[in-house]
Amino acid sequence: MNGSDVHSTLREMWDTRPARPREGRQIAGVAAAIARRYDIDPVLVRVGFVVAAFYGIGAALYIAGWVLLPDEPGPAISSGRRRLKPWLLILLGVAAVAGLGGVSHSHGGVLLPLAAVAALLFLLHRSRSGRGIAGPGRPAPTPEAPTTPTAADGSPQNAGVTPPAWDPLGAAPFAWDLPEPGPVPAAAPPRRSRVTPVTLAVALLAGGVTALVLLAAGGLTDLPVLFGVLLSVLGGGLVVGAFTRSGRGLIPVALLVGALTWGALAAPLDRIAAGPPQELQLAPTTPAALAPQYRNDVGSIELDLRQMDLTVPAGAPVTPVATSIDAGLGSVEIWVPRDADVRFTGESGLGSVEFDDQENDGPGAKLSVNDLGADGIASGRPIVLDVHAGVGSVEVHRG
Repeated sequence: MNGSDVHSTLREMWDTRPARPREGRQIAGVAAAIARRYDIDPVLVRVGFVVAAFYGIGAALYIAGWVLLPDEPGPAISSGRRRLKPWLLILLGVAAVAGLGGVSHSHGGVLLPLAAVAALLFLLHRSRSGRGIAGPGRPAPTPEAPTTPTAADGSPQNAGVTPPAWDPLGAAPFAWDLPEPGPVPAAAPPRRSRVTPVTLAVALLAGGVTALVLLAAGGLTDLPVLFGVLLSVLGGGLVVGAFTRSGRGLIPVALLVGALTWGALAAPLDRIAAGPPQELQLAPTTPAALAPQYRNDVGSIELDLRQMDLTVPAGAPVTPVATSIDAGLGSVEIWVPRDADVRFTGESGLGSVEFDDQENDGPGAKLSVNDLGADGIASGRPIVLDVHAGVGSVEVHRG
């Protein structure tokens, strides 16, 4: 492929760009237009926009399609729906700005996802450019009207012949030699697609084989591998179904398996299987009695530092009192003195992180606080806390 081929393909993509249909659209019809142009399932295109949204460019790409693809000619859309269009555009614009602003510019940032989308569109057009509806630069052909054969004097060749019953007006004398039409056969019912049952059967078989291998090798700790195999099979079925306009029954199953996969990745399964739960209750009163690290695979950790001596002798350097806590599955509660200076960093893979009246929750919850206490004055030895929990809550209270 040389430069002229690329240029001609890009020119053809622009000349045959599809119009956004007025029927079957969810927001502005961008996904439906692309699907009709290349004769693929619009669900696949919408899933593509959702995936692109995770890379921060989904909303921006949708707005670009909204602007560049013309609206399909036809009756005006109802006024109620048209009033929503500016609001949808504003919401998509906010999402685009937020997404692009949150994308890290390291390792390609926005450029790599944009290049990947451009390459996919280019390859899609190269392989399926002849399919779908005609674009603005390629009008649909008009069928030719049938002609009636005539004799040398200009009269119809079948003049004087009695027209058959199916043509009582004699409008098609050129076809009077056709037999009388028989009863119209009933249309055969459409054949039901087998993409969904076949994909589910293959996923069940692949999942069973993978489960047997994992049980023989290590069991519960490799559960994300099992879900990954199931997602791969379901994803392949969705791709096949997108080109055959079937397989939509796989979508809820794929969403469920995706949620289970995320949960298996967030939960520290190796630590859950490590041993029975333990409840740790600690109350050191001197910096020497405070361990540099506390770890508990399953169970709660309670650390009380309210009786900790944080005074600094005259002339002595101010050194922090530091410890870290690593919890697999369970809650972490810490109490610190009311006026103590605290530098806190907390993270929970699935749960919440709270420091006094500040809180963050949800998947991957994080919170960093540098607090001088109730007196608002830097005094005494500061407490440095670094807490990580796999699944559970992290709470720091002042006593």
